[in-house]
Amino acid sequence: MARQLVLRLFSAALLLLAISIAGFALLRLMPGDFAEVLLMSQMDGTLPDAAAVARFAAENGLDAPLPQQYLVWLGNVLSGDFGRSMVTGEPVSAELALRVAASLQLAVAALLLALLIALPVGAICAARPGSLLDRGLAAFAVVGMSIPNFWYALLLALFFSLALGWLPSTGYGTPAHVVLPMLAIATSVCGILARYVRGCLLEELAQPYMRTARAKGLSGTRALLAHAAPNVLPAVLTLTGLQFARIFDGLIIIETLFGWPGIGRMMVEALLARDYPMIQASFLVVACGYVLVNLAVDYAIALYDPRTREVV
Repeated sequence: MARQLVLRLFSAALLLLAISIAGFALLRLMPGDFAEVLLMSQMDGTLPDAAAVARFAAENGLDAPLPQQYLVWLGNVLSGDFGRSMVTGEPVSAELALRVAASLQLAVAALLLALLIALPVGAICAARPGSLLDRGLAAFAVVGMSIPNFWYALLLALFFSLALGWLPSTGYGTPAHVVLPMLAIATSVCGILARYVRGCLLEELAQPYMRTARAKGLSGTRALLAHAAPNVLPAVLTLTGLQFARIFDGLIIIETLFGWPGIGRMMVEALLARDYPMIQASFLVVACGYVLVNLAVDYAIALYDPRTREVV
């Protein structure tokens, strides 16, 4: 198990290295002189002269070969220095810490709500397949998956904030501010999870060991919870991890619409302001999040089911 963990950590480190190279190269290889683009963004779009560009490039190490620039940048990143924002002049790492904490708060709350709804809904649908309740809940799950996040988020804001005045439509800092963005994210995630849980449980319920359990006198609910549910847990955990990573894609829209100061909104602001150090750091942090979540899920499954340890 320890050997497998070391190998997975090594693979994750290689993957992150490749991602960092791609993110670094994409910005540097854009059309035009990178130093000129950076300087122009600091001068509010005014085209600088050649002498100013050369001076700016020398001061910031942008006249060095690209591999050397990358190694310098990587060394700074590994020591926790992501540079300074070109808009605020503040260290990017300090801003990142605040934004990542806010995004994690929203993403974890949305995932917990989605699981709280999806697991019982999926189990009830699987226990009564083809019933009116199954069809109704399945339709609810499909609607949840089908509605675009941005449209659903606008509807929530219009109804609960403007029409009823119950909840704030934008802002951050109180539990009331979390509700609407959390609902917007959780609805789509719980639809996918509920359908998946239903499908996995139906497959398990058709297995011979479930008929044996029922023949021994277990009720349908007890057989489902005691025998079928533990067997589908690794598959559900895998999908939950993927959905948690996917939530960060939706955060770009949801955080912008609800004024939530997370990393998704920060990426939009950085892109609009051409704040390249912030864009580069955000790209790397989100990629790290994907890799770490997948690694954590794989090892949670391995700890739960020792049969999978050799393939993790």
